[in-house]
Amino acid sequence: MSAPYQNMFKLRRPCANCPILKQGAIELAPGRVEGIIDALVSDDHSTFYCHKTVHNGRTGGDWDDDGNYAASGQESMCVGAMIYLEKLGRPTVGMRVGRVLDMYSPDDLTPHFDAVIDPAN
Repeated sequence: MSAPYQNMFKLRRPCANCPILKQGAIELAPGRVEGIIDALVSDDHSTFYCHKTVHNGRTGGDWDDDGNYAASGQESMCVGAMIYLEKLGRPTVGMRVGRVLDMYSPDDLTPHFDAVIDPAN
């Protein structure tokens, strides 16, 4: 696996203030969490990076003057988002490739399933 993707699945549990948590989530603008989930579910080629790897001098990419983000390739996928998608049975293409390449296992995430919001029925 090339170096830019080595960090994509290195995290194994949601951050303490992951926006996808049932309790303790960072407060986002109204509808933002639903928008993140809708984007991930409607486009399985997409990803949602962990905020702690985006806003990090070592792993984060660049923001332009218009607020657009250019990824560095060193970010990690948000584990809360991964767990949500696993619970839904809708992992992204990247997650499926990560499984095949043994970069992560859904079993690594199951201990944290109860902490992450549940998919709507």
